[in-house]
Amino acid sequence: MLPNCHRGGFNKGRGGTVKGDAMRNELRQTRSKGVHPAGHFISRSRHRREFLKKLAALGTLLSVPRPLVSSTLLGEGAGQLGELTGRFIYVGTPPERKKLKVDKDVDCCGKYDIRDESLMVGPDGGLANVYVYLRSRGVPIPPGLAEKFPKRVTLDNRDCIFKPHCLAIWYTVQEFYIVNSDPIAQNVAFTPLGDLPANIILAPAPGEKTDATWRFHRSQTEPVHIVCNYHPWESAYILPRDNPYFAISGSDGTFHIPYLPPGEWEFQLWQERVRQFELPGYPRGRFTVTIKPGLNDLGTIRVSPASLRVT
Repeated sequence: MLPNCHRGGFNKGRGGTVKGDAMRNELRQTRSKGVHPAGHFISRSRHRREFLKKLAALGTLLSVPRPLVSSTLLGEGAGQLGELTGRFIYVGTPPERKKLKVDKDVDCCGKYDIRDESLMVGPDGGLANVYVYLRSRGVPIPPGLAEKFPKRVTLDNRDCIFKPHCLAIWYTVQEFYIVNSDPIAQNVAFTPLGDLPANIILAPAPGEKTDATWRFHRSQTEPVHIVCNYHPWESAYILPRDNPYFAISGSDGTFHIPYLPPGEWEFQLWQERVRQFELPGYPRGRFTVTIKPGLNDLGTIRVSPASLRVT
């Protein structure tokens, strides 16, 4: 469809004028004699050149290589993606977790055995709450992957602590949902670098105004500390990222980052006691790995007490 201005000009020409009729009669006469005006050849030549340019441009466009994962839907190309996995094992006997001082809302919170969560080691030596996340930028994300993620990440004020202690969020896809399950008022405060700070007050449960929803607007290079200004022993962490390539080790020390496109990518280790989690072979907690389709297993990563400043 031609633009309106072109359609108007075209219809006006076809409407007919004395000058236009004379020009058309002259053109018919010259063609009947085998003679074509110079403008006729110029017009056809110009159109042909424009057509060839467009054809060449189309050929160039089709020949540009595309990222492997962006050319297929997730369901069709999942077999071409990689998964990064590994397991953190604490070497030796971990120290007993320190009991925290509970001196606010004692009637409610004093009945709980609230202890430090900065070093969580499972019964089989697995080190929990280690962040592993992608540092490289511009890594493609498979179409349809967002649909596999829950729409919200939840932080619960329950039993006078934050649960879970460590979270991560794909903030362009997910929202941060905060809820208070305790019968006392709670506060959730955090200050992301270069993003809006939060200082949220939640009413006692059950009742109204016991939950809130928050949106992050900027990716963070390390987890953001969450505190409660009412109860200073409450502590948690959340890592907002603009991609889904992150994981937090579980109670058995294992982590999994699925749906990674093949390529050489850099990752970061982070643990709250030392922040950038430096280990032998992981300077400043960083490492580079070539992701291949299928499983990419780092194996067992042994963690000494000294690497976590445990004395």
